Amino acid sequence: MIQPSSGGDAVAAAAFDYSRRIREGGLGGRQALVLLMIGLLVLFDGMDNQLLGLIAHDMSRDLDIPISAFGLVFSAALVGAIAGALLMSAAADQWLGRKRVVIIGMVLAGLGTVVTAYAGTLAQLILVRFVTGIGLGAALPTLISLASEFSPQRHSRLVVSLMIAFVPLGSLLGSVMARAVMSQSDWPMLLHVAGITTLALTAGAALVVPESVHFLVSRKGDQRRAVAAVRQLFPAVIAKAVMVHEDPAERAKADRQPVARLFEAGLWKLTILFWIAFLMDQAILYFVMNWTPALLLRSGMSSTAGMDAAAMFGLGGALGTIAQGWLTTRFGIYKVMYVEILLFIAAMLMLPAVLGDPRMAPALVFVIAATICAYHAGLINLILEAFPEAIKSTAFGWAFGIGRIGAAAAPVLAGMMLGLGWSPALIFVGAAMLGVMTGLALLGVRLVLRQRVSVPA
Repeated sequence: MIQPSSGGDAVAAAAFDYSRRIREGGLGGRQALVLLMIGLLVLFDGMDNQLLGLIAHDMSRDLDIPISAFGLVFSAALVGAIAGALLMSAAADQWLGRKRVVIIGMVLAGLGTVVTAYAGTLAQLILVRFVTGIGLGAALPTLISLASEFSPQRHSRLVVSLMIAFVPLGSLLGSVMARAVMSQSDWPMLLHVAGITTLALTAGAALVVPESVHFLVSRKGDQRRAVAAVRQLFPAVIAKAVMVHEDPAERAKADRQPVARLFEAGLWKLTILFWIAFLMDQAILYFVMNWTPALLLRSGMSSTAGMDAAAMFGLGGALGTIAQGWLTTRFGIYKVMYVEILLFIAAMLMLPAVLGDPRMAPALVFVIAATICAYHAGLINLILEAFPEAIKSTAFGWAFGIGRIGAAAAPVLAGMMLGLGWSPALIFVGAAMLGVMTGLALLGVRLVLRQRVSVPA
């Protein structure tokens, strides 16, 4: 726990209790600005993930690359995201710091998006998207961890849900941007606009978003930077004697490798169950995000209908995630998540029956996006609440990275199935079965957490 220093009456009087302010305080104006900036970075992360799916057909035509090969291109970014999440999340908790990892990741993502416009072969596309994925994989879990740390505790679950809602909103932004830019220009210009905007936003975030106070104290022992970070969040703290320090027990734990702590007694079962849940969940999420527009087009719908479906994914995902944050405070997170995953399975099983309908298909895509994105938000909230602050970024980053294995495999498998002549209907049924598996993993998480609470301290 982070608390004020107790050294001297004058210091104690002027000290600021950061932990108590986060735990019990409301949401201040500067806090809100920092969280908004974090949300915008998440928005552009989500936009980049969707953008290539929107222009894959045009790129396939112009570059003379078979559309089925774009499964490899989609997956290259996701494989890069695995490396970024697994390596950089632990580095964020241990020595680089969470803010620095975010900036590095978003710069890689922005530059990668611009360079994608210059790739002329399949091999070049795969390489560029792999590097872009490293940046995206490093940035997203660290951004969510920062948002969780900087949020008032009583609003943390809602704030995290809002942050996650920016991912599908990024999909919506990508479809809107694609319509606007490609009506006047071509897909390389779209990539330039998206990449340069990401870089400009990252520069703004570098000025506004502070470093994790917990990291500065527990890992670096850097009081000067910790005080500066506190003042970025709470500008009313003007006393010169502000200090923060770490509880000795927590400081001792912080000296251990964060990845090793995921497998401590009492945590290893949770770690494995969350990995399974994220693996299945992200396989679904990125299959729907990357392939739904192309599969609808293959079923005979117009390109405009494909873009409408992409927009419905973004809108449905955002609204579902926001609603999930509100519903869980009233009905409990597990009940809400059970309903979400059951509705997703039902909608995915119904989708093959309406693939040729230009109105019903986007409507079902809306329901699918709303439920699976909300469920994904619930998993993130659960993992951030289940693991200690010192390894929060590592726990989420590794679950996110393991999940990206499923996310990387799903588009490739869908492309292979299309190449083998599988119908879009059969592929959608397979995605519904993944929903069953992630729901079973959620049941396991609930049982383990219930047992942990029932064990006397």
